[in-house]
Amino acid sequence: MLPQFSRMKCRNFLAVLFAVILVFSAGCKAAEKEQPAETAEEQLVDTGSAEIESSPGMAQVYVGEEYKGDTPVSLYNLPVGQYEITIMKEGYADFKKAVTIRVGRTEEISAALIPAGETNPSAGKPAKETEKPAEAMPQNTSAASKSSKISLSSFAMYYDFEKAEFTEIRTDGSDLFSRKYENYLHFTAITPAKINVLDKPISEAEKEDCIFSDTAVAQVFSQQTLCVKTGTGIVVAIGGEWKEMPGELEIKPFS
Repeated sequence: MLPQFSRMKCRNFLAVLFAVILVFSAGCKAAEKEQPAETAEEQLVDTGSAEIESSPGMAQVYVGEEYKGDTPVSLYNLPVGQYEITIMKEGYADFKKAVTIRVGRTEEISAALIPAGETNPSAGKPAKETEKPAEAMPQNTSAASKSSKISLSSFAMYYDFEKAEFTEIRTDGSDLFSRKYENYLHFTAITPAKINVLDKPISEAEKEDCIFSDTAVAQVFSQQTLCVKTGTGIVVAIGGEWKEMPGELEIKPFS
């Protein structure tokens, strides 16, 4: 009787052990199935990016309340959605903008910082009366006159084509903003103005080339032409030739 009882006890033990192994194996397989699902879900997150610049540069960039670096800065892998961008620099008013990040696209944010204490022209008030043009055509000269040249003596400049004023400070009528780099100029149209780049020298540019301008940001290199269509209907071309840093521009009004 004792040997038979031992055999039965052994068989029961093996049966229990086998059941435990089956339960453990099932749990491991379930965990293995769940892990790829989590990884796949993470890979499905849609992202975009943002390129942020300011004039002057080396300004602090915040996305919401999080510091992201100093301008110019590139932000990658931002989940799609809307963000509040704040650009701050000591001595200048904060620049704030709501930006929508779209999947696979790069949003460009260019901030022209206004010195603290000065009036913001975009609010419909004049800038300081003591401001003087860096260099401009005579004030009584119509924008429809023959072409003229201006010196790019400043890194950043604003262009008012109706008054033929080119200043370092934004005014109510500013149509265009430029920044000067080593071998090109970066232009930003100020709403409602629109711009477009022609791959030809300004001497060959015609009004018909410029009337369909429809972008807001452009880079212009030597022997290229920037077309500008202002909100009041003025159409002009801007261009020039340089070997290193651009120092002079020719402005050719069409209307």
